[in-house]
Amino acid sequence: MSAVLRNGTFFRKLFYVLLCVGIVGLCWWLPTRSVRQPAAASPAQARVAQLIGGLIPLSPEQLVTAPEVDGFQWPCGAPTGAMIYDAQPFGAMNEKRHGHHTGKDLNGIGGQNTDSGEPVCASGRGLVVYSGAPSAEWGNVVVLAHRIPGEKGVVQTLYAHLNTREVRVGQVVSRGQRIGSIGTADGRYLAHLHFETIRSLSTEAGMRGYHPTGTMNRTDPAELIRRYPAPPMPDPYAEVRRVRIREALMQEAAAASPDLPDGEDFIPVTPQQFLTP
Repeated sequence: MSAVLRNGTFFRKLFYVLLCVGIVGLCWWLPTRSVRQPAAASPAQARVAQLIGGLIPLSPEQLVTAPEVDGFQWPCGAPTGAMIYDAQPFGAMNEKRHGHHTGKDLNGIGGQNTDSGEPVCASGRGLVVYSGAPSAEWGNVVVLAHRIPGEKGVVQTLYAHLNTREVRVGQVVSRGQRIGSIGTADGRYLAHLHFETIRSLSTEAGMRGYHPTGTMNRTDPAELIRRYPAPPMPDPYAEVRRVRIREALMQEAAAASPDLPDGEDFIPVTPQQFLTP
């Protein structure tokens, strides 16, 4: 009798163990049945995915130090927009790229690669928040952040497919200052400048240059320049910067010059004092 009881206890314990194992297995198996496997990306989606870079939020310091503009000008050709044409307008639908163009493609009036290596200048006084090559399709890219007097937040200008980048992150540049040169993204396109204006609190270099439903947070560069035209004079910030650099050079030259003998009443002059950076 005791052997039967002992066997009954054993079987009850075995039953409970198997029941627990079954419940754990069921809990693991059911969620896996409900998970849908992602569909394979189409070739078009794969091409678009290559243009998507990571958003980099602007730091509080960048938002504060982004300078106020005195206006915007065209970044290549003449400041007023002469000597260039818009090869692909803002918002235009590009079937090959499966979306609307989020910027302007600015070409020299000679067409083809006649503008290769021509200067690209800052459209407005700004802080360099990106300088790099986010992807092969984008090539060299520079992004500036600007504050517009009386408006909240910042507006960014993006300059893409550059042959050279001539500024670094953290640098403040004046309107009209050279920041790079027109390029071809290592031969992927005919020479031109892809120019965007962006309302965002993140740097978006490498994000889509074409979007299937619209232009996202991009704005029309021509509209921004019409609303806030640059005055017909150099950026005062650039003039102040030249004076400060010239003063620094003069101080360096004075410090390096020998002490004057007693009774001498002349000041030594060096050519470096008159250099204009």
